Amino acid sequence: MPDDAWHRVEAITAKAPPKPEFGSSCNGCGFCCAAEPCGVARQFVPGAIDGAPCPAMEFEHGRFWCGMVRRPGHYLGLPAWGDEEMGAMIGEALGTGKGCCADVG
Repeated sequence: MPDDAWHRVEAITAKAPPKPEFGSSCNGCGFCCAAEPCGVARQFVPGAIDGAPCPAMEFEHGRFWCGMVRRPGHYLGLPAWGDEEMGAMIGEALGTGKGCCADVG
């Protein structure tokens, strides 16, 4: 990752917990989403582009959350009544709960 991208990611995630070790439980540090949007976001969230922070990053209670898992209807322009089921499917596709997948220094 270029130095300017590191600085951007560090600035975005400064108020969040430090990035956990690769494979450890996610703590909401936001590193992966600040570095770039995932494939789901790039395909479905307007404004999600490679090399930019994911527009579906949500910060609450001192950590980042995936907006596509929490409230996908908001980002997809759909009614919220399907958020729980759709969010669970998106979370499964993203590997939510499987551990940190950002294998970087």
